[in-house]
Amino acid sequence: MDVDCRAVVACLHGMNGSGEQFHPLPAGIPGYAFHALDLRGQGSDHVPKRRGASLDFETQMLDIAAFIAALRQEYQGRQIFLMGESMGSLLAAGFAGWSQKNGNPRHAVDGVILSVPVVGLRRPISPPLRWLLRLLALIAPEFKLTPSRFVNGKSIAPPLTRDRGYQDSLRDKPHYLHGFSLRFLVELGDLIHQSERLAQEIHSPTLVLVAGKDCFVKPEQIKSWFQKIPSLHKTLQHYPDAYHLLWHDWDRDLVLSDIAAWLGERTRS
Repeated sequence: MDVDCRAVVACLHGMNGSGEQFHPLPAGIPGYAFHALDLRGQGSDHVPKRRGASLDFETQMLDIAAFIAALRQEYQGRQIFLMGESMGSLLAAGFAGWSQKNGNPRHAVDGVILSVPVVGLRRPISPPLRWLLRLLALIAPEFKLTPSRFVNGKSIAPPLTRDRGYQDSLRDKPHYLHGFSLRFLVELGDLIHQSERLAQEIHSPTLVLVAGKDCFVKPEQIKSWFQKIPSLHKTLQHYPDAYHLLWHDWDRDLVLSDIAAWLGERTRS
């Protein structure tokens, strides 16, 4: 525990990620305590049979609530900000509204940072294909597919960063999963489909980060989604040349500087 930290940042990684992907943040944004949750159903889940199997929204909310409550117990009196990346941003957005409706002060967050929330797909899935996937998920929910096929039509993942060394290392990460179940993919599709409702329930201070060359979602989709957030204190930062993994891309110093400035404006001295 960093007793001298200004505030705490609780981090939620994206699909096929893990908490270790937030490792550039503590050095780039000093003065804050960063803690990351390895999400249930992802490659660092301590229960192997759950990996790639499910993305049940309510279960994820309960996991995040326990995570926030533990941090509040450890860092009593400190502000806690919730940060998400990609799919983790959708979960963070969902938790902002879920925790407010829940009303438990142990689960409250003081603001959310949403990096490249996948609120839509650059390459939309047609309604007939969505219907077919939902049907197949009922018949064979555990059958696994490579998610990149829905992004670029290939079994090889699209580039997530201009840092070629980091990009090449991703498939060798111990948390990397080669497939996700049909149940998981349908649940992820439902989460994306519900993203507009999630935006409308965010009343906390909000920072949204947009990558102009994101392979998953168009900047215009995120900007339109951002307009639906009712929070009176919301900020959008757009990095026109950046790829999806913002703090592992060439604009990382600017991104980290913007996050630090936003946190600094909202952190009690």
